[in-house]
Amino acid sequence: MRHLTNGLLICCLALLVACGNEAATPYASGPRLYTFRAIGGASMGAMSAAQLGLRYHQLFDILAPSGGALDLGMLIHWFKDGMLGGFCVPPVPGNMCPAPGQEQDYEHMDCGGPMGGGFDRESMLETFQDMFIAYGNLASFNPDHHYLPAGLDASYLQLSRQEQCQNPVRLSGYYDWQFNPDGSLPVITFCEADSAVQGVFDPNVEPHFPVEITYAVDLNDNGRRDSGEPVVFNLSERYDDFGEDGLPSSEEPGYHPQDNPDPNGDDYDPLGNPLGTENNHLYDEGEPYLDYGLDGVAGTADSPYDWGEGNGLFDYNPQVLRTAAMFDPSQLVQNLSLGELDRLDFYIDVGIRDHLGFRYSCEAFAGKLMARGREVDLRHRYSSILAPDWDGPYDIHHIDWDHIGRDLMIIYGDPDATQQEIDAGDGGHIGNGSQALYRFFTMMAFISQRWPDGDFEKLDPYDPAQVIEEHYHSDILDMDRRYFVYLPPGYDEHPEKRYPVFYLLHGIGMSVEDLTAAAIFAEPWMNEGTLQKFIIVFPDGRCTDDCNSGTFFANQMGRDKPPRRYEDEFFQELVPLVDQRYRTRAPREFRPR
Repeated sequence: MRHLTNGLLICCLALLVACGNEAATPYASGPRLYTFRAIGGASMGAMSAAQLGLRYHQLFDILAPSGGALDLGMLIHWFKDGMLGGFCVPPVPGNMCPAPGQEQDYEHMDCGGPMGGGFDRESMLETFQDMFIAYGNLASFNPDHHYLPAGLDASYLQLSRQEQCQNPVRLSGYYDWQFNPDGSLPVITFCEADSAVQGVFDPNVEPHFPVEITYAVDLNDNGRRDSGEPVVFNLSERYDDFGEDGLPSSEEPGYHPQDNPDPNGDDYDPLGNPLGTENNHLYDEGEPYLDYGLDGVAGTADSPYDWGEGNGLFDYNPQVLRTAAMFDPSQLVQNLSLGELDRLDFYIDVGIRDHLGFRYSCEAFAGKLMARGREVDLRHRYSSILAPDWDGPYDIHHIDWDHIGRDLMIIYGDPDATQQEIDAGDGGHIGNGSQALYRFFTMMAFISQRWPDGDFEKLDPYDPAQVIEEHYHSDILDMDRRYFVYLPPGYDEHPEKRYPVFYLLHGIGMSVEDLTAAAIFAEPWMNEGTLQKFIIVFPDGRCTDDCNSGTFFANQMGRDKPPRRYEDEFFQELVPLVDQRYRTRAPREFRPR
């Protein structure tokens, strides 16, 4: 996959380092048990780190998701209305109608530019495929297959790509309330291709990449998807996102147009009213809905492609419900008890121009944290966390820890950036060169600051760190696996010492080696005593023969092979192996100071 336009930069951005006061501050109201483990990651790794860290909260002290999808509702809304949407209703051949607030549509995908991670149309669609392999198809429910859209047989996956593109499957009687309300138009499997302009659909380029996960409505019945022909996304039954009172703001008693939010307070705002139910892109009890099934058309309950019509319940695609329950960080953080949540510290960052919409997702997650009583310290730009008496450039030695809250969220990027600066990555998914580095410097600084009783000893003479490629056999996956481990300076010279561990998960399209530039930054700062010494483990989240570029570190739902249990392998094999092979710190209780 072509995701890393500058491998060295990503290596550098990948990592680290930190400054911190030697005495970290425990925040729990009573004694706090530290496990001396943290988990974090970038992009795919951020989403995975957040959901794994929350579901296995008893194993970690710190969660550090950097630029990831932390709220399923916001994630699906962004993709459904933007990257996979923007079709006219009714559809018009050759025309697109981007949704309000979206500057992209299916035929003009925002792939983030040269500093967006190297995405193009095909690699963006590969990312959706990998997500659906991991979690199940969120765009269409097929009760006979977790990955394929409704009505498509598993034998389709045994065809070559060329066969899939040359012989599309054609279905009739497939209803869709927006794009095919009378079921008169056929829907087809279809293929895609990159064009000369990043993210833009070019009908003159011969398609060769099978999309697999959904259908196109074939307006002219010519057996291929042409410009303006919609792709189908059946997330749930139709409903009005009016809030739990079932009324839009304009119809609520006492409402006046100048009022914002509405007088009854159910308008959703990710940070201002995170539990608001109106316009939160989720169905809430009491909101009006049509019990027409996922296709949104009445009287199609007997259709083999519909689900849920006439059952007296509001229906989501069942795989959306499963994903929300197991993998949505915003849902998981609400499920923890206050005592369980009090054991965890959070570091979050995201760019103001993240082309994947992760800013809105991260803000939604931060808002859910706030709703649980956590005062997330929201900062804009990395300069905002430096001491007020420091007027130089960003420098981790001058982070103002005394005035930074327990949980930290940084939104990076200059809102007044020039187009040239934006093209260079300012506020983007990765950020420009400096922001890419600052992200991981600050993450590592935060982690170092939060662990108590750390080893900040200055080493003289200077001692090099070690980055080692390790291998082991996974019985769970029935394959050989590898990971990289960073052993801090002094590890061999001080066999009596034990160290905390940070598990750093890479992004989709990246290789496990891409984050091992930790040594470049961590080594000198650990030697000088700026950063406390800890072990960093880089697990491998790449696909083998079961997906395209990223496993999401999940127990997969699968595609055409038996689904693999990457999550179980991580917790049941890798984590115990790390504790066995290296001198990791044992859990210990600390009291507030």
